[in-house]
Amino acid sequence: MKNKTFLFLVSLLASLIITSCNSKESVSSNDTSELDERFARNCEVIRANNAGFTGENQDYSMYAEDFFMVNTNFNGSPDTMRLADLQAEDAYLWENFDFEFLVEPVLLPGVDSETQEPNASVRYYAPLKITKAATDSSDERSAVVRMYETFDLNEEGKITIQMYYGDFGAALSYLNS
Repeated sequence: MKNKTFLFLVSLLASLIITSCNSKESVSSNDTSELDERFARNCEVIRANNAGFTGENQDYSMYAEDFFMVNTNFNGSPDTMRLADLQAEDAYLWENFDFEFLVEPVLLPGVDSETQEPNASVRYYAPLKITKAATDSSDERSAVVRMYETFDLNEEGKITIQMYYGDFGAALSYLNS
């Protein structure tokens, strides 16, 4: 009887060990590794995006066809901008201002707003200096906006959603006064 009990316990323990080796944790580890790789790739896209914006030479091929930017400005209208709108906005800003990050943005992983699970999206906080060049009738003026920006990217590494938060309205009002 003792041998049967012993064999039962050994086989139960073996079953538990085998089952645990094939559990979600192993899959989860693979998923995490893939997610980390996607996040690292997405960070490179966002670094290039920031360099393109501050260098006034943006590569818009990093944006997906279904891209949109949420308009977070006070009373912003329309509530979203498409890629053509973003390109026009960038051209206007570059014509009138220079932009410089005062520190290298530290890129942080984001989460899905519905599931609260990591999703390889990218966020950062960074102070952005905006400068309006001197003219014959005005001195050079600068303003610093402490901004927070988020990017969602698709499986191909293209930006699908972009949002920024910072008091750009007050900064531009000051620079244009």
